[in-house]
Amino acid sequence: MRARTFTEHHIRAKVTVQYPDWRVDIAGPGTAVMTSIMGRRRLLTFRQRRRRRDGPIMRAAKRIVPAVIWLLGMWMAAIVVMLLAMGVRL
Repeated sequence: MRARTFTEHHIRAKVTVQYPDWRVDIAGPGTAVMTSIMGRRRLLTFRQRRRRRDGPIMRAAKRIVPAVIWLLGMWMAAIVVMLLAMGVRL
């Protein structure tokens, strides 16, 4: 048995309010089948939200921020190495 998603719970809740005596079966990612007590069936289709993609600034920030952190760490390590090379006691 697969885990139910938030969307599936939302659809089931809406259907039980509007059609109290009907059973809901999720048939696919955008499809549900309602079955009444008398055996009648209705097919429901619903729109899926498009996934939002990050904009160009956010994509650049996701690459630049870790690079800056790494460069600052390497800069600090280089300072320590240079101090040791000059004979400074730490």
